[in-house]
Amino acid sequence: MRVVRVAFSICLLLSGAFALADEPLKFTVVGIDCEACAPPILKALKALPDVKNPKLDWKAGAATVEVPAGYDREKIRTALKDLGFEAVFPGEERADLKPLPEEAVARLDIAPASHGEKIDIAKTVVPGKVTVLDYGATWCGPCHVLEARLQRLVMGNPGIAVRRVDVGKWDNAAAKQATSEFRIESLPYVRVYDASGKFVGAQTGGSWDKILKLVEKAQASSKG
Repeated sequence: MRVVRVAFSICLLLSGAFALADEPLKFTVVGIDCEACAPPILKALKALPDVKNPKLDWKAGAATVEVPAGYDREKIRTALKDLGFEAVFPGEERADLKPLPEEAVARLDIAPASHGEKIDIAKTVVPGKVTVLDYGATWCGPCHVLEARLQRLVMGNPGIAVRRVDVGKWDNAAAKQATSEFRIESLPYVRVYDASGKFVGAQTGGSWDKILKLVEKAQASSKG
C-alpha cells in the first residue's frame, strides 16, 4: 500500500507540474518589414512578466512565446502597439496596419503643423515632449503607413507628440522650405526633437526601426 501511495503522490506532483507548464503561443506581427525591426519587438516581449523564450521570424511576420495557461494576450498586444506594430492571435482576422479611428486620434497629441505653409520650427516643437515632425503627402502610400504607426506610438507614449507637414505636390512653401533647408529628396521624411526642442536626427523613408531609434535617443536626451 505504501508503494501505491508513493506512486500516487508522484503522479499528482507530475500532473501539477504539467498543469503549470508554460504553453507556446504563436501570433502574427503586422507591420514588421525589416530585420532591424525585430530587436525592439523581442526586447518588449522579454520585458513582459511571465513571457518566456520569445522568438520572431521577421520575414514571415511570425512570433512565438511561452506563457502560462490563461495568459492575458492583451499585454502582448499593447506592448507591440506601443512600438507601432500589431499582434494578431490565432482565431483573429488579420487587418493590416490602418490609421486609428478619428475619435481615437482626436485624443492624441497629433496635429497639423502646416497645410503647405512654411513653418517656424521653434514654434512647432512641443515643449516638454519628444516631437516627431512628419513630412508627407496624400499621394504618398508609405506616408499613410507611417502615419498609422506614429498614431499607435503616441497612443502608448503620452510623452511624444507628432506634428504633420503637408508638402502637397512639392509645389508649396512647406515643400520649398523642406528641400532648401533640410535637403529633402523623397517621402516619408521625419525630424525628431527632444523635450527641450533640441534636434536629434532625421530619417528619409519609412524605416520604422530607424525612426524608433531616433525617438529612443530623443527620450534619453530628454531625461538627461
